This record gives sequence, C-alpha cells and structure tokens, in this order.
Amino acid sequence: MDRQIVTSSPVPPPFSWSSGVRSSFRSSEANVPVGVMLLGVRVTAYVAINLGEHRRREAGGMGAVVDPGLLDRLMDLPVAVPVADPVVWAEMAGQPPGILERGEDAVSVTRRLESPLAIADVVVQAASGRELRTVQHASLFAGFTRRWVAAARGRVPDAAVLEAKLCGVGILDPSHRVLLAAAKPATLTRDGWSWLLEEKAYWRWLSGRSGARGMASRCPATGGARVSGKG
Repeated sequence: MDRQIVTSSPVPPPFSWSSGVRSSFRSSEANVPVGVMLLGVRVTAYVAINLGEHRRREAGGMGAVVDPGLLDRLMDLPVAVPVADPVVWAEMAGQPPGILERGEDAVSVTRRLESPLAIADVVVQAASGRELRTVQHASLFAGFTRRWVAAARGRVPDAAVLEAKLCGVGILDPSHRVLLAAAKPATLTRDGWSWLLEEKAYWRWLSGRSGARGMASRCPATGGARVSGKG
C-alpha cells in the first residue's frame, strides 16, 4: 500500500504482506522502527518481525547470521525440506543445526534458517542543504524496499525533489507529513546481500530489547561467517 500521510513520528501506515508471509510476520510485531547502518547509510528501517523464526533462534541461543555468502547459498535450499546434495553436505560441515542439518547419509541437507524479519521501508534523515545527497543515498535501496527522505526544513530544493521523483524516493517534511509519496520498487532483489540487510536490522532490534545484548551463538559458521548478536 502506498502511503498518503504519516503521523507526528515517521511511522509508515500499515503495509500489506503477501499471504505466504502473514502467518509468520504477526501484525503485533509489524511496522517496528529500527535504527541501523545499512549499505553504509544510517537509516530508520520499518520492519515486520518473523516471530516464529525469532522464537526458534531465541530457544537455540542464536542471534544474527552475518555472512552474505552463506545466506546466498542457503537461499538455494527449501526450508525444512531434506534435499539430496552431496556438494552442499560437504560445504556445510560445521554448521550448527539451527542453520542447517546434515543427514547421516552424507548426502541430505535440511535448511532450518529463515529470514528473521522483512524491511518494508527505510527513512534517511537529511541535514539542511544535504537533501539531494540524501536522496541519492536513499536510492541505494531501490532493489530492497520503499525509500524515504526526512527533510530538516520545510522547503526542499527543486533539484532534490526532481531527483526523488526520478528515483521513486518519498519525501517527508519536518513534521513528517508526506511531501512526495514513495514508489514501491518494481522488482525486489532476493539474494544473500538482501538477506544480510535483514539480519543486520534484526541484530539492531535484538540489541534494543532488554537483556538482548548478550544474546549470541558460539557455534562457528562456514566461510568465516558469524552467528552472533552483532551485526
């Protein structure tokens, strides 16, 4: 749903999720703001928490998984369905069962890890006089989510507005009312890198919860990956 207006804080209106996602991404944990550094840009990401996956990780002492190569490899596998692949079986030696299970037959593997959340929107704060550069920063997320720039002054330079229109970036005024609606991305990138953005946002969400800073798994992951409470 494309937004028309926002409230006194830059919280987007309710967004719609696909039917395959709604069962895990409960509405009580949707539209949650998380401050995080993504793609080298400090943003406020509005996310929907996958409560089923979060509870599974919490029960197993796992935090965020932060290796894009590992995540990209896992995306080739269905969730919770055994697959006969001796190459992956060998590659995933040492992975904890919370990420992937290797069958005793030396062939079958079963992926357990799912994305812990979905990012619906990112909002980038623009300093006065930096609106055009901020629009360009927000454009980095074109393949991942809706993008917004929160302006620090009432009048946004015409060059920034034109750039925002061309790039599909929305603009909010200092009171967080919509000056220009953000466009929904025509296509979304789903790969290890996009999953990594979600894992980093998840870590920040975890770190903001009471007692979550110490939450981590000490299990190593393949290829220098970390399974940790740090992003």
